[in-house]
Amino acid sequence: MSTYKLDPALRAELNRKSNWRGALEVAKDWALVFAGFGISLAWPHPLAWVVSVLLLAAAMAGFAILQHEASHRSLFASAKVNDFVGEYLAALPILQSMPGYRAYHMTHHRLAGTPEDPDLVMTEGYPVSKASLRRKLLRDLSGSTGIKSVIGLLGMYAGYWQYELTGKVRRVEPAPQGIGGYLATFVRNNGHIALFWQVVIWGVLHSLGAGSLYLLWLVAFLFVLPTCMRVRQIADHAVVADQHDRNPLMHARTTRANWFEKLLFAPHYEHYHLEHHLMPTAPCWNLPKLHAVLEKDGVIPEQNQADSLIGVLRRAAV
Repeated sequence: MSTYKLDPALRAELNRKSNWRGALEVAKDWALVFAGFGISLAWPHPLAWVVSVLLLAAAMAGFAILQHEASHRSLFASAKVNDFVGEYLAALPILQSMPGYRAYHMTHHRLAGTPEDPDLVMTEGYPVSKASLRRKLLRDLSGSTGIKSVIGLLGMYAGYWQYELTGKVRRVEPAPQGIGGYLATFVRNNGHIALFWQVVIWGVLHSLGAGSLYLLWLVAFLFVLPTCMRVRQIADHAVVADQHDRNPLMHARTTRANWFEKLLFAPHYEHYHLEHHLMPTAPCWNLPKLHAVLEKDGVIPEQNQADSLIGVLRRAAV
């Protein structure tokens, strides 16, 4: 399939940033945090705890996408505001590093559709057996993936490991010198602010007489978020028309999502992933407009469309 070319005027329109809309996207996720804790503060009951965990996991999944948007500098018109919000209000609360993510993710975009794509290892093995997919999801839900992620992220802050999202472990060379060197690198990479965010969240809850509700944040982070991330990875690039084609129409997918799927797995229009690869700098809220154009022109391969995330998982497990 030849590379699809957008009308230049349409491309310019879709690339237009909006400060108020970017602020709204950020506010949505923080509203989920307040709602998540607020429900269990108002009604301390196991059912409320379940709802809280889901809302907090949804906020975290949203923060991950906000970091992604800001790394492309598409969230706000100002590059400085993008970098500040992406790092301090999205990445650090979930122990992420936007500078590290940006460098890694730009490599993904540059090499998508080639064997050198760093994200390829997470999706190229699909489809897998149903038993294999079940084991992967149970591993996520057990907390195993989340605990390993925390260890890895703290090590990346300290400069012990290189920033990766694939689960691979690669030492930084040359390594920092001694404990002092690792601590200095940890601070330089804002690791202390990431930990401070955890103290702030616990501290606010403690001041309200409910410090134990911080456990809901940990459960969401360790058990639910990794599951959301895996499903999203599968939906974005697994079992597509051709993972080894540089054309985004071939190596990425667009997926219809219901409200629950959007909440937990595809916040901020993330399910329009094919569209994002076609126009990486377009703000996420403009991706539905791009999708409508692509759909009208009939250029999206059937294999790279799905009616739901459940439908994608069915393709990914045989």
